[in-house]
Amino acid sequence: MTTNGTGPAVAVIAGTPYDSGLGVELLRAEGVSAHPYAMAASPDEQDRLQYQAPETLADAFHRRLAALRADGTEQVMLFCNSMSAVVDHDDAVLPVVSPVTVYAELLPKLASSLVVTGNAQALLGFERTALRTAPGHRMLGVSDPALVRGIEAGDVAAAFAASHLPTTLRLARQLGLDAVVLACTHFTALLPLITAVCDLPVIDVGTRLVELTKLAATGSADHG
Repeated sequence: MTTNGTGPAVAVIAGTPYDSGLGVELLRAEGVSAHPYAMAASPDEQDRLQYQAPETLADAFHRRLAALRADGTEQVMLFCNSMSAVVDHDDAVLPVVSPVTVYAELLPKLASSLVVTGNAQALLGFERTALRTAPGHRMLGVSDPALVRGIEAGDVAAAFAASHLPTTLRLARQLGLDAVVLACTHFTALLPLITAVCDLPVIDVGTRLVELTKLAATGSADHG
């Protein structure tokens, strides 16, 4: 299967059509074939699955992987921070590049960070990885589900302005934290707005996910 790029298409699995579509858009901009697979129709449905039916979500995720493998897919990008914390994908039937991959790479390089997520599950995933890879890391975590819903409503700038994030970014500076980590793939859309007002380094997990997935997909093509 190929879609608007070279080589076998990467499957972009995410929580909603918004973030699965964004992941595909970013990969295609890098010349990588991709196709979206949303696990829920909305943030509300995704949150319900994560908090109330995680086993159901995990089963659906792994069934999706099995079907993709049978269809010839070779690489998966899990473009959802909170889902990466809920669904075990270490021994999946297909190689999965996920936010946890990025956390493990990033955390040993930082002494402290403000971590901004779309729900508390994503905070848990970041903190769990910190305990494993950088136990001395100082983390200030902020979860903003309302900002996710505002972004999905279509006006990214208005959602950012109406959120508590501008104030929180100033607090991170006052606390002397090393960096701001955007640990929600929805927030990749906010990156230009955040960098315009934040003096700290801003690390976008979604952007790095795309970079790592491109490397993995290119490697698969080179060795296929």
